[in-house]
Amino acid sequence: MGLGRIRTLFRREPTRRELYLQLQRGLNIERDYRHWIEQWERYGPAESGPAPALSLSVVVAGVATPADDGYWRDLGKKLPSIDVVRPGDADLIRDILPAALRAAKGERVIFLRAADRLAEIAPFRLHAAIGAHPDVELIFGDEDQIDTKGGRFAPWFKPDFGDDLFLCQNVFGRAVVFRKSALARLTPPEAADFDTAIYMLALRLIPGARQDPLHCPGILVHVGGDPVATPKARVFYLAGEPRRAAVEDFIARRPSLAGARVEAPDAAGFLRLRHPLPEARPLVSIVIPTRDRKDLLEACVKGLDEKTAYRNLEIIIVDNDSRERETKDYLEALGRRSNVRIVPGPGPFNYPRLINLGAAQARGELLMTLNNDIEALEPGWLDELVSQALRPDVGLVGCLLLYPDRSVQHAGVIIGLSGVAGHMYGEAAADDPGYAGRILATQDLSAVTGACQIMRRDLFARLGGLDEAHLAVAYNDIDFCLRIRAAGLRVIYTPHARLLHRHSASRGSDVRPERLAGFNWEREFMRTRWAHMVQDDPFFNPNLSLSGKRGRLATAPRPRLYSSSPRRY
Repeated sequence: MGLGRIRTLFRREPTRRELYLQLQRGLNIERDYRHWIEQWERYGPAESGPAPALSLSVVVAGVATPADDGYWRDLGKKLPSIDVVRPGDADLIRDILPAALRAAKGERVIFLRAADRLAEIAPFRLHAAIGAHPDVELIFGDEDQIDTKGGRFAPWFKPDFGDDLFLCQNVFGRAVVFRKSALARLTPPEAADFDTAIYMLALRLIPGARQDPLHCPGILVHVGGDPVATPKARVFYLAGEPRRAAVEDFIARRPSLAGARVEAPDAAGFLRLRHPLPEARPLVSIVIPTRDRKDLLEACVKGLDEKTAYRNLEIIIVDNDSRERETKDYLEALGRRSNVRIVPGPGPFNYPRLINLGAAQARGELLMTLNNDIEALEPGWLDELVSQALRPDVGLVGCLLLYPDRSVQHAGVIIGLSGVAGHMYGEAAADDPGYAGRILATQDLSAVTGACQIMRRDLFARLGGLDEAHLAVAYNDIDFCLRIRAAGLRVIYTPHARLLHRHSASRGSDVRPERLAGFNWEREFMRTRWAHMVQDDPFFNPNLSLSGKRGRLATAPRPRLYSSSPRRY
């Protein structure tokens, strides 16, 4: 009996206190992964027992070692419903694709290298995904890496599909399952890089498919690797420049991306899509609620005046009973400007009511909500937000907010984080790219903070504005984002608009004693209204923890509940 089998037999299940402590601290994705995956690889009754029949052909490319040959030979015997295709030693997909399609017996096809391994759990997960969506033409899953001794490391837990992130990064990776009939329609890619070729096939398939790619959460593939050479998620090692032509071709065939320009990879290897601005810039109405704290408001307005290149804007300041003399004098002086209006907002603090009051006075095509404790850092921030907000399928856009020390205050919101919603990567260091580089990439999210949001003013009116009846202080911005997505539009986070945020400098904390009862009520209201989202935010992998601000492993994976009607943006 091998040492691994002995360890399995005598492995002690964690106590309830140990699980609680894991929940509190979060499990580090790289450091704790090996122990975690042993514990949770087969989680749930659907992932135990004999493997389900799966009509899958695994096309294995490249020169194989004796160990590789033995693995693939044994896999075909162990799982007869999985067809292993070995089209010689060729390593380029363009050379193996025609012969592979002729030889493949399965309805689905995946391309792997000889050193890769198909996860034992893959048949269970793919069976569930295909059962929910039998007509889907492209499925992608999560992946990790495996060394020559079988040690697994660097898991890459991905979000659901959205154009922006998957064009900025190669998020498909190696765990991509194609419908054979769809694959047969595609031209073999010319790319010399194996992963780039898979990526090109995926992008060529999407525009003609009936639905967007389906994400199957959980490890499907172990990519052969070296923990010294590639210790992090593989997205950091999949170069952007070889993908550039494929991204440009995709943009040309995607009407919602018309006019977008692809820029060269950044230091992390990620591409950027720069969207066009019309020659006649639309008017942006910026609504800023405030009460006293003249120092904050003055810095905010000064940033709009002196550090913002976009000039077609109006400033609407909603004054919630300011009492300080210096603030009143400053508001009076601002009110004499032609592009500034002061709107009274008396009464107890109710953020949605203040925003709705300001929006009712707005004249711009675009409406922005902006906290009074935010300052511009770079002149192009508003150009970037406007260009994103004008896209036809986008409903609302948020930005990267930094604390004064340049650590991250906001890089997007995850539904379910800390119970209802929380900022992804809050307090991350200035040079931290975030898990899988997501701080640095434009992407779909379920929500972004209302501290700085931009949207079409007519959309804001059509959805009835912010909910001032039920969410007077907390979560009203999150609720509005979720209503936008429920209306079929996208919420976009862009890191290319960066602002400084002195978070809660004017309003204070939501959990101070006098606010705690109201905060708890709003929290439970959100958990009831959006219960279906709290456990399964599509843009946050169910294998990652909802108990902290950083990317951590979940104490236990959350099950994916496949919708019967997949999204199509």
